[in-house]
Amino acid sequence: MAATDHAQLIKKDTKEWITLATLELLRTKAISALTVSEVVRKAGVSRMAFYRNYDSLEQVLAEYYEPKFADIFYKIAHKPNHEQKIADLTRFFQTFSDDFRLAIEGHFTGLLYQIFKSHITQFYDELIPFPDWTGARREYWIHFMSAGVFEIWIMWIKNGQQETLEEISALIRLFHK
Repeated sequence: MAATDHAQLIKKDTKEWITLATLELLRTKAISALTVSEVVRKAGVSRMAFYRNYDSLEQVLAEYYEPKFADIFYKIAHKPNHEQKIADLTRFFQTFSDDFRLAIEGHFTGLLYQIFKSHITQFYDELIPFPDWTGARREYWIHFMSAGVFEIWIMWIKNGQQETLEEISALIRLFHK
């Protein structure tokens, strides 16, 4: 194995250890109270290794969740009809409900919302009620819609998922008529 291949494997392992340690520590502590020192101690890596790979703990989470969200939203965007997209959006929140619960407890839902919003934009581009809405109008509408949908799902998780998925999906559909 070439030295560069070996270095890449070490880098990949280091990033995985840091990510796993961060996620594990967030089960008992908010991100604002978590330190890089705690993460590297749990991960078994040096602070230098952390800073060679990341600028912050938030970046660790962003790099972990970004590809997961991107993959799902890519699939949603390529569904042939709106009903299938809503069903996939419902599955997205159901699939990630444990992650969102962790984000609620660890106080990093804002970070997940930013990733969510960056991907759902393509979903809402198709639904803008007035085709002549561009620029700021378009951005305001997309932000309003994505924040509303995201907050409904977060509330559902915070409230212990008491309502059925069908009830929440029906509520989301009301916004998309």
